[in-house]
Amino acid sequence: MKLVEITDASAWDNYVSGQAQGHPLQLWGWGEAKRGNGWTPHRLALQSDSGVWLAAAQVLAWPIPKVGRRIMYVPRGPVAEPGTVELTRLLTELVSWAKTHRALYLRLEPAWREARLPGGWRLARNNIQLAGTYTLDLAKSADELLAPMARKHRQYIRKAERDGVTVARVTDGNLVPMLALYGETAGRAGFGIHTPAYYEALYAGLGAHNYLYYAYYEGQPVAFLWLAAAGRTAYELYGGVNVAGQEAKANYYLKWSAIVAMRAAEYTHYDFNGRLNDGVAQFKQGFAPETTDYVGTWDYPLNRAGYELWERLWPVAKPLGRKLAQALKR
Repeated sequence: MKLVEITDASAWDNYVSGQAQGHPLQLWGWGEAKRGNGWTPHRLALQSDSGVWLAAAQVLAWPIPKVGRRIMYVPRGPVAEPGTVELTRLLTELVSWAKTHRALYLRLEPAWREARLPGGWRLARNNIQLAGTYTLDLAKSADELLAPMARKHRQYIRKAERDGVTVARVTDGNLVPMLALYGETAGRAGFGIHTPAYYEALYAGLGAHNYLYYAYYEGQPVAFLWLAAAGRTAYELYGGVNVAGQEAKANYYLKWSAIVAMRAAEYTHYDFNGRLNDGVAQFKQGFAPETTDYVGTWDYPLNRAGYELWERLWPVAKPLGRKLAQALKR
């Protein structure tokens, strides 16, 4: 077995999509979109002597300015079954690879519910992706998904449909309504968003793995929900709604329509992408998802003194920490 760098985007995405542990953040297009924020993606596969890929990881490398070291980050990966020989060998090879590329540390944030990592790995103090989220089991029928839902949610879904709200998937790459809706949502809620160029690059890179939906009311787009999907997982990326959409309860009907569509597309794991104690969390909770905790953030320090210093600096938002946090911001 050996570690090889993959340069074929189609082969990579086909592999990620065909694995149970494949995740949308391991897709080629996700890594390409991050180039604009200073990251360099590397797609690394553990290959058998006969050329079969046994496990893989998309590693994002970020150079720490003036230090001569890099941060190596595997978002929602590796693409490997926890506890297997293949995973252990992949991790060994990744550590060696990261050393040769002068990494300060190698970071994993897998979508696993239990950690099975070899020695040398440690639970990190800080995280990039949230370990806590909400998920739905799409192997259940639509009726089984509706039954435990909050009564108000079911009422709002029916009301929106009855009042003429419609939902359609974007197939022509038109991001103009999404950008307007997201900008309005961000301004109202007080959070920052990327430039239009970032979202355009991400949409182009994800290709058929995009599931972008608009909700329309009285002929106008009033809400959007953007998912990416791979392996078994449908993963919410972004969403937004304007005032007219809120009044029409379009976001309730939109999310339910997306859930139904992901189930029809035969994805079995719907991830709401994060669990916080806020109004958005309350909205998510109404769909009766399972409270899910992944294993968190795991690091393999390659320069222990530098790693300890970096981890202490991160929470106090030093300039490098702010830049890195912005670069990783979803």
